[in-house]
Amino acid sequence: MALRAFIAASLLVVAGFCRAQAFSVGDPSAVDGSATIYRINLASRSVSVAGTAGNGGNGQPIVAVGALTFSPADGNLYALALTGAATPTLVTLSQSTGKAATVSQVAGVASTSAKGLSLSFDCNGRLWMASADSNNFWEIIPGTGQTKLVGNLGVKITGLAFRNGVLWGVGGSGNANLYTIATDSGKATSMGAYGVAVSTPVDVGFDAAGTLWALLRNYDGFNPPTQLNRLAQINLATGAMSIAGTVANPSTGSALPETFQGLATAPPVCAADPPPSSTVGAPILSRAGVAALILSLLLAVWSVVYARQRN
Repeated sequence: MALRAFIAASLLVVAGFCRAQAFSVGDPSAVDGSATIYRINLASRSVSVAGTAGNGGNGQPIVAVGALTFSPADGNLYALALTGAATPTLVTLSQSTGKAATVSQVAGVASTSAKGLSLSFDCNGRLWMASADSNNFWEIIPGTGQTKLVGNLGVKITGLAFRNGVLWGVGGSGNANLYTIATDSGKATSMGAYGVAVSTPVDVGFDAAGTLWALLRNYDGFNPPTQLNRLAQINLATGAMSIAGTVANPSTGSALPETFQGLATAPPVCAADPPPSSTVGAPILSRAGVAALILSLLLAVWSVVYARQRN
């Protein structure tokens, strides 16, 4: 019995490695009028509600949140929020309740353009921001909200993600290309085209195994919905995008016709590792996950042989 319990526990560990969870933000909730924070299971494309953002410093509901990214220093989930102030507010979001906590006001960026902003931490804890409206690229000091304009990207970037010393940018709203971005100059270098027409903004994030996931929003914030929220994977070597499918409604299992914005998958990873697979499907297992899987299978086989010998 003890052996069987151990095998079961090992399989649960493997299942944990197989699940990759991301976060995104939906429409204001009917509960308190603030933005709804969702968890997304990348493998099944199903979502669950983490909670709502709550009220800002002015006591009013935070109705819009976007530009999600994880900090490598503390694992906190950061985002930009509109709270009625003249500039966007940098906040952290509780991963269990969704509640927003103010970090700082972001200087030098009008709140009206906040929906076009994207964020990403690098491995040194530096925070980078791009605007799909102006194509400008900044560094933000999180504690003070001060911004340093690095340069103009020259292209429309709607999402940022960092891995292994490289900042990646994804185009959207008509720009269907993958880029690397030089953080010292803001120069964007194309790595290839998606091969898929993209008329709406694209949010992006790496999972822990190195797969670059993308969220194609269901509309651009100005026109009525033109497509449902879709998840995709992007090949880093070619820029090719493979659509995984639509995000499912947690209540009905059908497609979710809601405005999602932002995608945070995991803190930046900086250790060198093999390139991610371009095959759409469940996230790749980590080395620890593979080892646990192999061990569990060996133990299961040994258990069957042992039981037969006793009989």
